[in-house]
Amino acid sequence: MTDCSLPRIWIIGSSLIARLQAHLGALDQNLGLDCQITWAGRGGRRWEHLMPLLRSKRADIRDNPDVMAIHLGGNSIGTYGNTRISLMRRMKTDIREIDLLFPKTKLMFSDILPRWNWRGQTATTGYGLERTRRRLNGYMFGFLSDMVEGPYKDKLLYVSGCERLPAAQIVQYLSWR
Repeated sequence: MTDCSLPRIWIIGSSLIARLQAHLGALDQNLGLDCQITWAGRGGRRWEHLMPLLRSKRADIRDNPDVMAIHLGGNSIGTYGNTRISLMRRMKTDIREIDLLFPKTKLMFSDILPRWNWRGQTATTGYGLERTRRRLNGYMFGFLSDMVEGPYKDKLLYVSGCERLPAAQIVQYLSWR
């Protein structure tokens, strides 16, 4: 199998993705899969940076990815101008736009993970921001579940932090060939 025919996966996220790529180092950037992975992790990346990044990548590439894994949103919680409702609306709008930009790409979307300290946290505890995180995850789970039941059934996989997907289910989802 030549590199041109290998399935293409984009993994997009913030510092967690950047750290994973750094941790892998020269070991196996393709995670042991027979595919070509493009890593796009950067510390501090917020949800608002997703669509400009994807539009830029879309203009620079010849072939769309077969799978796009997105792990973003945590750095957007608590930042100026991002209410829970405005962030939820942006996330929903962007997921729909991703489908238009990359119509044949399967999407994997993960929960926003909990933190001890949040960006923009002014209170001694991050209870309010943690509550926002939980609610955003719930909203997105509902939104994406509705999408999966409809025309997106074979196109979207939501990875919740509360559940562990069996490896067989992920491999079945990624069976692009």
